[in-house]
Amino acid sequence: MKQLSKFPNQELLSAKGPFVTIYQSVDPSQLSMDAEQIKFKNLIKKAVEQVDDDKLRHQLESIPNDKQFWAEGHKGVAFFVTPQDVFYYEVSSKLNDFVSVAERPNILPLIEDFQYIENYHLLCLTNRDMKLYAGKLDTIERIALPEDAPTTLTIALGDELTRGKQLNVGGPAGTVHGINEKSDELDIDQENYFRIVDKYVMEHYSNPDKTPLVLFALTENQAVFRNLSKNTCLRDERIESSPTSLTDNDITKEVSQLINKVLRTRHSEVLSRYEETTPQYKLGDQYQDLATASLEGRIEVLFLEKDSQVTGTIDEDGQLGFEGDENFFNQLALNVTRTNGKVYVLDRAQMPGLKDVAAILRY
Repeated sequence: MKQLSKFPNQELLSAKGPFVTIYQSVDPSQLSMDAEQIKFKNLIKKAVEQVDDDKLRHQLESIPNDKQFWAEGHKGVAFFVTPQDVFYYEVSSKLNDFVSVAERPNILPLIEDFQYIENYHLLCLTNRDMKLYAGKLDTIERIALPEDAPTTLTIALGDELTRGKQLNVGGPAGTVHGINEKSDELDIDQENYFRIVDKYVMEHYSNPDKTPLVLFALTENQAVFRNLSKNTCLRDERIESSPTSLTDNDITKEVSQLINKVLRTRHSEVLSRYEETTPQYKLGDQYQDLATASLEGRIEVLFLEKDSQVTGTIDEDGQLGFEGDENFFNQLALNVTRTNGKVYVLDRAQMPGLKDVAAILRY
């Protein structure tokens, strides 16, 4: 079973069906673990009853359903099961319990978690220490770093600390022994420490999956760190205050304010872009035109109303038929995602023109 943290994910999108898709909302209270196990067991049973592929049935029955899994603090989970693999995501958006068996995965409830912001790392940094968190929307979890990680200035620099060390200064009259000015010592140690932290976070956390990095630090420390950082995953979004002495709950509150601001800004920007796009590069609820455009890779941005469904399937020629029981909007979203388009799932009141579907076409 493979846990995924990014969407779109090429491995999932290129997997061969049939797919069983399972979404389960989770009550995070410890008292609910038994209830979550029972609920998941029933969802698995419901899926198995719809499956006639032995490999797919075996994969379903192999998914862990123990107290340890349900005690990990999930808000919700999404499983995508094929005859070859089991993929799953932790989901923060509100879910309805759901099971489907189809040739394609049902990705629509998952999109909400990733449509405005990716999973990220949060670096809480002072000139003396650092902490690192894994972030998903406004939920963060502290990462347990190894003992040799540069969690403090002393661990990082050790004998290389310049504070209080004597300097030999050469001059015309010979050698003069003196002590570093305190401000100079602090500047040197701070920059050296920040370089070590930057390299460590970049090599061990940012680069492997190209995970965005958000910096939580005082304004002056933000400036120093950003000036020397070589981490291309470091984002402009930031929290400019001191994380010193803050509890994890305090940090979560700061993160929540930032994330809510980012979500509002990006939502406003994408809707403004739709409004500013000329009519010949926009589509509304012209289902056949949308089907053709999605298969040809001509949709750059797709908006779908949350929980809206239209039964239908797009064939290999881009023709829309209304037989079967698949959700046309889900296939539309898959086509757009696979051709590097962007999909947004929005409440009715947020939809452009209050339509159930809208699109911006590529120029």
